Amino acid sequence: MKNYFSGPFSDLLNEFVQFKRNTGFKYEKESHYLKQFSEFTLSQGITDPVLSKNLAEAWCNKKPFENQRNCTEQRISCLRQFALYLGSLGYDAYVPIHIDNKRSRRSKYVAYVFTHQEISAIISCSDKIYPHRRSTMHLVMPILVRLLYCTGLRINEALKLQLAHVDLVNGILRIEHAKFDKDRLIPLSPSMRNVLEQYCEMLHPLYLPNDYLFIGIAREPYSHHAIYYRFRELLQQAGIPHAGRGNGPRIHDIRHTFCCHTLQKSVADDVDLNAVLPILSVYLGHESIAATSQYLKMTAEVYPAVMEAVNSVCSFVIPVVNK
Repeated sequence: MKNYFSGPFSDLLNEFVQFKRNTGFKYEKESHYLKQFSEFTLSQGITDPVLSKNLAEAWCNKKPFENQRNCTEQRISCLRQFALYLGSLGYDAYVPIHIDNKRSRRSKYVAYVFTHQEISAIISCSDKIYPHRRSTMHLVMPILVRLLYCTGLRINEALKLQLAHVDLVNGILRIEHAKFDKDRLIPLSPSMRNVLEQYCEMLHPLYLPNDYLFIGIAREPYSHHAIYYRFRELLQQAGIPHAGRGNGPRIHDIRHTFCCHTLQKSVADDVDLNAVLPILSVYLGHESIAATSQYLKMTAEVYPAVMEAVNSVCSFVIPVVNK
């Protein structure tokens, strides 16, 4: 990346991007925004690597060609991260927060946890999808729903699976370049492996390694939109109310349900949650155990009997204050 950036921040920007990539981020689009920032500093006559408030706020102003607010936010976010990096090195850097374009990253959506009965109903309805000569949905959807519930995969991870990633001999899925650019191996239960074997015999008799696992009649992978549309139909058929697009339940909620049901079963089997959480975190491809531990609270809310076990693990987080 030598000489990719210009201006007084060029060396620091190179180091920052390399730092991000060393920690697992691709940082390609972000580096493009930072390159624009480096060129912007030259147009502002900046000669010293000082990230002042005036410079940061000038960069945060919405450009005439930016029609979408997301573009402005991404530029600001990149500079914020760079400013925090400079601060960690001891530089006096202003961390920008542009109120006019700032939007909370916290989603207002509340995750939905399906009951065991609802999952059974969804699977049953998927098994009843009527065959059509121009569609493979009646074959794909029953397996996809089962796979999501049995493994907790993200929907995009499942749709990107190719046959080369599916080891039916050992019952292992290989997930590559998932969120946070993480790779991981997912062991399958014997029953799930048998279901996949039967599915592949029907839809992939030639077993071409580059073929996607879930394909349509034209041998192309199914899109997220097509799966979302059919999942909405399954919810309706299963008698599960849907609050409209963006309000759920979503197909991603099967992942949440997998986590909660796994923790519920662990408590029922008297398995130590301190031992379960690190394993579940790696299995799900989370960046940290902290992300996985959020499911403890969610599980306790849905299944109150789990509360005692959750308290034994998490009660120390909020210390007792003596008056």
